[in-house]
Amino acid sequence: MKKKFTILCLFLFANFAFAQTDQSIQSIINKVSIDTLMNNLRELTGDKPVILNNVSTKLISRNRYSAGNSYTPIYLMQKFSQLGLVSFQQNFMTDGQNVYAIQNGTTKSNQYVIICAHYDNMPSGGLAPGADDNGSGTAAVIEAARILSKYKFDYTIIYALWDLEEYGLYGSNYYASEASFRGDNIVAVINLDMIAWDSNNDYKAEVHARNVSSSLELGLLVTDVNSKYSIGLNLYTSNPGSTASDHASFWRYNYSAVLLIESMSDFNQYYHKTTDDLTKVNKPFYEKMAKLALGVTATSAVPIQNTSVTQTILYEFQLYQNYPNPFNPETTIGYKVQAASHVSLKVYDVLGIEVATLVNEYKQAGSYVTTLRATSLPGGVYFYRIQADGYSETKKMTLVK
Repeated sequence: MKKKFTILCLFLFANFAFAQTDQSIQSIINKVSIDTLMNNLRELTGDKPVILNNVSTKLISRNRYSAGNSYTPIYLMQKFSQLGLVSFQQNFMTDGQNVYAIQNGTTKSNQYVIICAHYDNMPSGGLAPGADDNGSGTAAVIEAARILSKYKFDYTIIYALWDLEEYGLYGSNYYASEASFRGDNIVAVINLDMIAWDSNNDYKAEVHARNVSSSLELGLLVTDVNSKYSIGLNLYTSNPGSTASDHASFWRYNYSAVLLIESMSDFNQYYHKTTDDLTKVNKPFYEKMAKLALGVTATSAVPIQNTSVTQTILYEFQLYQNYPNPFNPETTIGYKVQAASHVSLKVYDVLGIEVATLVNEYKQAGSYVTTLRATSLPGGVYFYRIQADGYSETKKMTLVK
């Protein structure tokens, strides 16, 4: 039997869901500074000298075959140390050096959220600023450490910067293989690679995920954070995503991981050239990408400062924005159940008429994905609503025909 609700109620549900933002997450996002990002990037590209071991040095290249590649880990460990974080240098092969810092969690310290980027760059030779690829991602990880280190989280956060990505993902693969061998419980990996180029100011960016562990759910979280906190990026989800960056190393060992990257339809024409410098950075776009990365990392790690009842509810149950959206004829909807309960997930048209029941059963705690096949439905705006153990949230989607 079809059930009816008033249009007013549906819009109230939708507005209430949008209003359920976590103020701790919002505060974190608001602290991202383009000035700090650009200062980090100036240092990483050799535009501004850095003091290493009491000597003024310019990192004019971070390439494997440049002296700057061996100086950069010293610089990175110094940056983490200044933030009060314990940092490590992980040597691999004959010339590879990963750098990572650890921020211990409180209640789930043996479970890890990793925000990462590769710091090495191209081309080989004397000069390689590598501002977009991948000074941008590296500087954003440092900015994440600056901001997130001032908060407490349930999960341990690892700020990781990989070497030798440009020569075959060697650094991240070494770390992931060692983590797998140890049995590390890595719950999320957010990889940042080329996040500062947007030549036409359309704010398009990509989220790369695939059906490995909970990577698709992590991809849904990325789109949800972008929407919930009004970051303003036009995101496209690629599934199955590219394996050309460090997140793929974690997929290889069945860990949940995503890649955040600028739009490949607007490819950086200075890629792997000596002209990939600071003048090519789109600052507003770069700031939004950094905000998204921090929002996703913080949400995944679960902040415990200033936690309110509303925030607790957000972490216990979560309804993600569908993707793709708009869609035709299929779209995927993800949701998270923290405690075992009966879950109802239904779709309504703009008149409040129920048109589909996607879930109506008892679910154990966990993350889930379901698919709406809308072949028989007319084009238009629809709402989907989840109810579970007193929790209710509604989101809007558009079917285009």
